[in-house]
Amino acid sequence: MEFYPPRYARIAAPIRSCCLVALACGLVSCLKPFDVNVTTPEPIKVDLSMDVHVYQHGQTDAKKDAAQATFRSAMDSRRSRMSEIQELKNNRLVGENHLGTLTIKTRPAGEYGDYVETTVTAENQDREILMAQEAEEKGVTVDQIRGEQWRHWQRKSFPGEWIEVANDAGQGYRWEQKKAADEE
Repeated sequence: MEFYPPRYARIAAPIRSCCLVALACGLVSCLKPFDVNVTTPEPIKVDLSMDVHVYQHGQTDAKKDAAQATFRSAMDSRRSRMSEIQELKNNRLVGENHLGTLTIKTRPAGEYGDYVETTVTAENQDREILMAQEAEEKGVTVDQIRGEQWRHWQRKSFPGEWIEVANDAGQGYRWEQKKAADEE
């Protein structure tokens, strides 16, 4: 029988049991692990049958996708050329016509004239694409959109820029430089 002083009697039993658990774990960890054979004498055969169902949600149309890509491309092109067009307007080389497109009022000579012509042509092509798209979305004619764009570009033009305006008699158009609000 062991003799412990009274104050150690309560903690001696738990210490002894902890030591026994630690000794058992130590002995078990020294044993060689056993091998488990998980191989099969023949390869496992799997019979798999699969059905693939493809559903089309909504209507995607290659023609519609191409039109959308063309629309985005036209918007990006116009955005990147915006400062060039404004410079041509500021130099009074081009003006806004009644069709919602640009007209070359004065074509410079040489390479710069070629640049002006190609820039205006590209801008007008992009505007035509955008007007056709807007007409299709609104279910109206392109001519109605042209009229809206003509009025829009007249309002957005700065004083001194060339704009095409309707004649007073209501037939035909004439070119004039936009006046400032206080000049009208």
